[in-house]
Amino acid sequence: MQQRRFRLAVLLIATLLLAALCFGTSLLIDRLHRTTEQAARETVQRVTRVAESTVNRHFLAVDGMLAGLPALLNQVASNGRIEPAAANRMLRELNFQNFSFRDLVLVLPDGRPWAAALAASRSRPPPIEPAALAGAAGLGAAVISGPARNPLTGEWSLMFLRAMELPGIGPVVGMAEVPVSLVATLLAPIGEVPGLRISVERADGRVLASLPHDETRMGRPLARTATTLPADGSAALIPGRFQDRPVLAAAKSILYRDMYVVASYDEGAAFAGWTQDRRRLIIVAASLGLLLVALAAALYHALRQRERVDAERARARAVLEGAIETMPDGFVMFDADDRLVICNQRYRELYAVSAPFITVGAKFEDIIREGARRGQYPQAGEDIERFVAETIAWHRGNHPSIERLLPDGRWLMVSARQTPDGGTVGIRTDITTLKRAMSDLALARDQSAAATAAKSRFLAQMSHELRTPLNGVLGLAQALARDPALSGEQRARARTLEDAGRHLVTVANDVLDLAKVEAGRLELRLAPTRLGELLDSAATLVRPAAEEKQLTLRVQVAAELPPLVQADPTRLRQLLLNLLSNAVKFTPAGGTVELVARLAGSPGAKGHQPVRIEVRDTGPGVPEAKRKVVFGDFVQLDRGERAGGTGLGLAIAAGIAAQMEGSIGCIDNLASPSGHGAIFWVELPLLPLAAAEAQPAEAVQPVAEQRPLRVLVADDVPANLAVARALLESCGHVVECVSDGSLALDALAKAAPARPYDVVLMDVMMPGMDGLEATRRIRQLPAPAGQVPILAVTASAFAEDIAACHAAGMNAHLAKPIERDALMASLERLTAVEATARPAVPPAPVLAEAKPELPLLARRGTDGKLAIPGLDDAAASRLAPVFLQEIAEQARVLRAAGPEMVSEAIAAAHRLTGSAATLGASRLAAVSRQFQADARRLPPAEAMALRASVLAVADETLAALEAALGPEPSAALA
Repeated sequence: MQQRRFRLAVLLIATLLLAALCFGTSLLIDRLHRTTEQAARETVQRVTRVAESTVNRHFLAVDGMLAGLPALLNQVASNGRIEPAAANRMLRELNFQNFSFRDLVLVLPDGRPWAAALAASRSRPPPIEPAALAGAAGLGAAVISGPARNPLTGEWSLMFLRAMELPGIGPVVGMAEVPVSLVATLLAPIGEVPGLRISVERADGRVLASLPHDETRMGRPLARTATTLPADGSAALIPGRFQDRPVLAAAKSILYRDMYVVASYDEGAAFAGWTQDRRRLIIVAASLGLLLVALAAALYHALRQRERVDAERARARAVLEGAIETMPDGFVMFDADDRLVICNQRYRELYAVSAPFITVGAKFEDIIREGARRGQYPQAGEDIERFVAETIAWHRGNHPSIERLLPDGRWLMVSARQTPDGGTVGIRTDITTLKRAMSDLALARDQSAAATAAKSRFLAQMSHELRTPLNGVLGLAQALARDPALSGEQRARARTLEDAGRHLVTVANDVLDLAKVEAGRLELRLAPTRLGELLDSAATLVRPAAEEKQLTLRVQVAAELPPLVQADPTRLRQLLLNLLSNAVKFTPAGGTVELVARLAGSPGAKGHQPVRIEVRDTGPGVPEAKRKVVFGDFVQLDRGERAGGTGLGLAIAAGIAAQMEGSIGCIDNLASPSGHGAIFWVELPLLPLAAAEAQPAEAVQPVAEQRPLRVLVADDVPANLAVARALLESCGHVVECVSDGSLALDALAKAAPARPYDVVLMDVMMPGMDGLEATRRIRQLPAPAGQVPILAVTASAFAEDIAACHAAGMNAHLAKPIERDALMASLERLTAVEATARPAVPPAPVLAEAKPELPLLARRGTDGKLAIPGLDDAAASRLAPVFLQEIAEQARVLRAAGPEMVSEAIAAAHRLTGSAATLGASRLAAVSRQFQADARRLPPAEAMALRASVLAVADETLAALEAALGPEPSAALA
């Protein structure tokens, strides 16, 4: 309460001081204003009196000269008459001797000059007001005319006129021209005060002269005349006469009739000093007031702060004590003498055995010792004093936290830190749950490691289990497709089976590659790689598919790219093929696919050069929202028509790019002529190599016809043996089959030296003796059996599987399912020693084919018979009328569709595309496919306008098909 009264007293004193400061400042400003106003009035009155005296003196001097002029002129009279020439000389001498006027002129009553001091004034009448001239002649006293401009100099002047009588001439008027600037010069020493103006005026307010000079007011009447001012010459505050600002003005009449001298002092200029002093006083007073307010506020705030600090201190103590008590951990504090200052209830609960000794003021050493004696610390052991000494040393040394076991089996994390005053603060945390979680985590880690090992085994087993049956399917399909004993329809079905098998192999490879990426087992085999050749080879592999769709495939390799880099050529080619295959798959017929490679920046710290490879297409593009998810597993965009595939190609490409420490992405192809398209890009840091680091390329020998070989095949699956036998015997080789490794070992050991085996095809995973063990034992046989080339033919295709085959002594590895061409190439390499002895057969020259216009129908042979791809003549004869009927029906549906039936027209075009492609009507298939693509993106009216081209080609195709079938379709196709 006392502090509150003190605060109110501070506020009251500060208010009184501020009021006194404001009142004193106001009085001082008012006093200064009155003093300034009085000084200004005195200045105006003094200037008016002095100006009136100066003007009277000057005007009287001019008037006196005019009054004595007749007496002077009488001196030059001759024979009672004054000649003009003599008068001109006298006037000129008077003008030279007197500076009070500019010119002297004697004017006749009609206004013509009779004599003048200046020659120029003798030939023209002076600018005299007629009324003033008449007044001077009749009044007999000096009259002032003007102001008027001198016609020669353009200067403002006052004309002093006085009538006189000259001998022999008669009455004339003497005129003295007084320049206004001369009057202003006389007044200048009087009015050198800023804002002060002196003027000579007539009673009607017309200005005769002004200082400072005001050209716009000369000879013009003012709104407020001098007669409105006090007649005694005292100053008065009136509205401005020359300007709109108020002025202090005083007026005095001079000796000449109806003429006044007026002095006016601009109020702003008169009070300028007072305004500046007032501003300074206000600033000083405001500063003092602010200082006073600041001091009062500071004192008031200090008093309030003291109250808050006291209250806060009390609250903080209560909060701290409450917080310590509510802590889930035990809290304890010891002073510099290691005596207990404070601890919470949780601390006493944790150390329940020592609780009777945990009191304020107890020493840390005594608490530890008594607790150890009573069994509080199971880890103390028998030597209690040693335990106490070690605990005290840890307690005072700011050591890391330690773990303590309690008698009830719980674990504590014990932490202690010294305070700046030498005391110690400790925390005791129950970590029993954490200890159990760590134990569970260790168990989970071991289980995860076991699961990872199981996953690796599963991948290996899955690779084998997938490839083994695929080997039989694809191998037999290849053998059937090349069997000359089959009919054309049967071979077409075998090729269809072979294509399906290859597609299944591709799916299996994608799944296994993705599994490698996810398992972190996608290994890179770095080797010197010719980047340009690798890009060209990747484009070459997809070029047939591009040509089939009539796509333009271009490769652009920047000249600055390093020719030789360190990379994994296999994985890099796989990445490029995934991107190129995707572009070819989704680009419509007639589009463009480009493979572009260039540098993407300066070399990195380790010398790696960033290389950007882009695959640009003119397809439908990728929506911005899908550009990230498209690189996920099993992701395929909805394109209206299913393009096939597993949706794993881009995921595998992204995994390869990440393994090579690169990045991958997708953007719009803004340069596409159609306005659509995508650019799939990948940036890889590749290490450039010198040309000397490149390994010498193997000389490519022309492929000659392979000699018949004696081949031993070891496999536990009868279908695989049948496939191998069919593929090898179709190439003229002699084949013997065994079902496991031990039989293969016996067959090689018993082979006659005269008829040794040329090569062994060895499966790896077989019951009994597997392929690896059989190979190791074969290598222990004497020559030539121990040196026979062994080709591992297995579904196990991981890097470690291939390495195991080589380590066992096998010469090469071929993954199942077996590709006929790959098998023949492997046999050629393994038996190349004998092949090099035979002369090479040069390959036949390949002529570049021009790309003709797409045919209406497929023809066979030189006679131009109708052919349906994949079918023999008999099957074509049976199915051709069905195609004719289907194409005619779909053309009718397309022709009948209205503008609102775009979806029906697209469906008809889709069926036309399928029928035409199967029939071999390439031109109809192309235009139908293009119509489908355009109709989906154009407005209905524009889309339906495009069907005319499809119907025209359909009519031509139908006419050509009917002509080929003739009246008897069977005869026409025979």
